[in-house]
Amino acid sequence: MFKKIGNWYRAQTDTTKALIWIGVICLIGIAFRWNAIIEGVTKGFNFFAGK
Repeated sequence: MFKKIGNWYRAQTDTTKALIWIGVICLIGIAFRWNAIIEGVTKGFNFFAGK
């Protein structure tokens, strides 16, 4: 399985490889800041709900 993924990754263009890494970094960032993100979303919904 890992060999298949490795072969697929090596076949990608440099641009695609960079976008894959940016996506992974963004997902890690979201995971670390999950509580702050949810708090901000909740505040936004509460603002529009008039609470």
